[in-house]
Amino acid sequence: MFNRRELLLLRAMYRLDTVTAAAASVNMTQPAASALLRDMETRLGFALFSRENRRLHLTSQGRALIPEVLNALAGIEAVDRLAVDIRQGALARLDVGAVAIAASSLLPPALAGVRRAHPAVAVTVRAGTALEIIEMAVDHRIDLGIIIGSPPDIDRVSSLRLAPLGLHAVMPQDHPWAKRTDLTLDEVAEAGPIVLAPALPAGRATRQALEARGLPYRPIIEAAQSSAACALAAQGLGVAIVESLGAHYAERQGLVTRQLLALEDPVLAMVWSRDRAMSAPAQVLQEGLEKEVQTWLARG
Repeated sequence: MFNRRELLLLRAMYRLDTVTAAAASVNMTQPAASALLRDMETRLGFALFSRENRRLHLTSQGRALIPEVLNALAGIEAVDRLAVDIRQGALARLDVGAVAIAASSLLPPALAGVRRAHPAVAVTVRAGTALEIIEMAVDHRIDLGIIIGSPPDIDRVSSLRLAPLGLHAVMPQDHPWAKRTDLTLDEVAEAGPIVLAPALPAGRATRQALEARGLPYRPIIEAAQSSAACALAAQGLGVAIVESLGAHYAERQGLVTRQLLALEDPVLAMVWSRDRAMSAPAQVLQEGLEKEVQTWLARG
């Protein structure tokens, strides 16, 4: 009933919420996109979107249909990728999603194991937030995702909790606190730390931990990534508060870390689509990630 162009437009409208933005993303004019949507709705016999304050909102019928639209388009794109891989001699493909700090810490050694076991596999790594990676898994755009957050309670996504996380202080080796074996959240908060932005799960947990203890939330810098917070600390701009993966990354950069607080939420987790069998390379990656986490926990 729908061709590829129509599926692309529907997905763009669902994600971007306006006809103008959706049209631009699929190289259409706004009038042409509006006309195509009207034509699709006429053929279906019901409206897919309602409009409020120039924003698009799925109707109940649209909400029922959009998962299949996304699945259909993901299937078409998977066929395209496979065809390219076959032409180029790569008969297997592995698409991975990861939050930035996992992509720069846990993922590389685990992927090295995949390459040893499947040397011909073509690997794509996609970065994103936890919510974006979960959406990628739902849409079959990734085989496996690594997130920091709460494992999703979604029927079409499976998840595996890899490890609990904590908050850690990060500082250069010449910092006055570097030789101390104990350091408290109170001390770091009073000094004015470098923190992760509250939009990030670990940044939100930092703010909540401070507020729960009646401590001031007066960061000198907010960073959008753990690696950036560590880099700022390395330059002597302050002590950074990051989650456990950020601390793992910091130690690899020669920085000093001290645990401040254990967290119940967020956690480190893997996610993947429940309605698609996991490929052999993805299974190797899952095993490699679990092994890497166990090694990391044993050291910590």
